[in-house]
Amino acid sequence: MFGLKIVDKMLNREQEEFLKSLLSRARLRIGTPKSQRPFQPRVQEELRSGAAPDERDPTSVAALMDSLVVNKGWDLNIIVGKLQTTWPKIVGESIADHVQIEQVQLNPSGQSGVLILRADSTAWATQVRILVPQIMQQISVDFGPEIISEIQVLGPTAPSWKHGLRSVPGRGPRDTYG
Repeated sequence: MFGLKIVDKMLNREQEEFLKSLLSRARLRIGTPKSQRPFQPRVQEELRSGAAPDERDPTSVAALMDSLVVNKGWDLNIIVGKLQTTWPKIVGESIADHVQIEQVQLNPSGQSGVLILRADSTAWATQVRILVPQIMQQISVDFGPEIISEIQVLGPTAPSWKHGLRSVPGRGPRDTYG
């Protein structure tokens, strides 16, 4: 993951999009058995119509959209979007009101991602930490067993008391937050 961040900084947008599309195609090919892969003729000397499947055959709009998503490398972004929109259904409305998804870090392979949650208070953070196994189980049912491998629950952040160029070192006021 660290090496990909460095590589991303050195690539322009077209190269990065090309690499994402290669990763998406590889994920798609790994997930399908050889018998279900589409037929692709090895050598194409003449274009003739026949009984065998051909890339010129009519396809559905859904198949075209799926190929566009895979070719552009958008599949991981779609998974993140679906996870964020179905968050209230996964944990329930009452928990979703107090615990939001802060970040989803998916591995480029599409497996072993980290879900980072932010709670309104330490009480809600503790409650969600207890519910992590049930949340993981529901995510694996909805999205697949290998999408999210870890859930981190963070509590609220305290305000910063450091203001200006010259501030006194130390912890600041001794009050607790959350």
